[in-house]
Amino acid sequence: MRHSDVVIVGGGIIGSSIAYHLALRAVAVVVVDIGEPAAPPSASWASAGGVRQQARDPREWPLTLEASRRWPALERELGATFDFRQGGHLHVVERDDDVPALEARVARERLAGLDVRLVDAAEIRTLAPGITPEARLGAYSQSDGQANPPKATRAFAAAAMARGVRYCTGARPVRLRRTGHVVRTVVVNGEPFGGRWVVLAAGAWSAGIAGAVGIELPVAPRAPQMLLTDPGPPALAPTISGTGRRLSLKQLPTGEFLVGGGWPSVIDGLGTPTMSCRVLPQNVEGSWRVASTVFPPLTARRIVRSWCGLEGEAIDGVPLIGPAVGVEGLYLATGFSGHGFQLSPAVGRAVADALVGEEDDALAPLQPSRLADLDAARLRAFRAETKNRALGTLG
Repeated sequence: MRHSDVVIVGGGIIGSSIAYHLALRAVAVVVVDIGEPAAPPSASWASAGGVRQQARDPREWPLTLEASRRWPALERELGATFDFRQGGHLHVVERDDDVPALEARVARERLAGLDVRLVDAAEIRTLAPGITPEARLGAYSQSDGQANPPKATRAFAAAAMARGVRYCTGARPVRLRRTGHVVRTVVVNGEPFGGRWVVLAAGAWSAGIAGAVGIELPVAPRAPQMLLTDPGPPALAPTISGTGRRLSLKQLPTGEFLVGGGWPSVIDGLGTPTMSCRVLPQNVEGSWRVASTVFPPLTARRIVRSWCGLEGEAIDGVPLIGPAVGVEGLYLATGFSGHGFQLSPAVGRAVADALVGEEDDALAPLQPSRLADLDAARLRAFRAETKNRALGTLG
């Protein structure tokens, strides 16, 4: 058996950030994955790359604040370029009925120290010329921005390897070895890797890997789609989202527009190691229609590429970070529900601290133990919804 201090299952941006931060503490780490870092169809490959503080669950606030402070210097820290820029994030409402909720949300976030403020209709049009005239009020976070997810993931992985972390890729199958209530071994291609801790950071594949040894995680795969346009002249600095809209719209430094927002794709092989996804034409049309309505200048562009990726969604939409309930040696860092990219620098630091015995209050509300007494009916409904959504239906 190969022994390390920590074996991490999953080399995406979460797993690689954890590996990098453990390496900074001289902890011996092995990362195992079925593919190279940020290989399709993983979330780290398919992500929209938003670096966003606002519109998060309050339980994520401490980590998102820490991460937002680190992103501007992260390229220098990792010695790599991944196209980070702070163009801001602008969330708009188009109906008067939605104004009070936005005002209340911004008030709460400002009290928590998040960089967000209300902007009126006139300032919205200054920030995003060409936006729909229906935009009445906005929430704007100037220090938010975007980065390239595959490049950022590979930067964490390269920095980890430069500090001694070993990556074992092309690992099929990956299995946990459970002895009673203990998991301290991962079997890769028939070869065991042992450690004081096994960290499960396999995103959409986490529930299947855990379930194979009788550990049920309230995490399920989802497959959001992305659209990319041809390049155009600079027209949009902030990322745009909106109340009641499946929309995340940004213009990349290269001029293309990237359109997301959670439009679902079909998942093939749900829950299996060979899971994949397929974009649905009707959801491409729906996403494009919404984006063009909110930002009419988009009609001058054309879609040149569409794709989907697989990510893990927790039953309550908030990641599970901490020791698995009732299982010694297994640490979870999964179920990021589309929120993991921005959080990744802080998650890596906090998990590394926890694994060497330095607990962090920021992780307290994210512990898997919060779902230990999950109602069975709620879990069944979540599984049924997962199967429906795997067909690409809107929900």
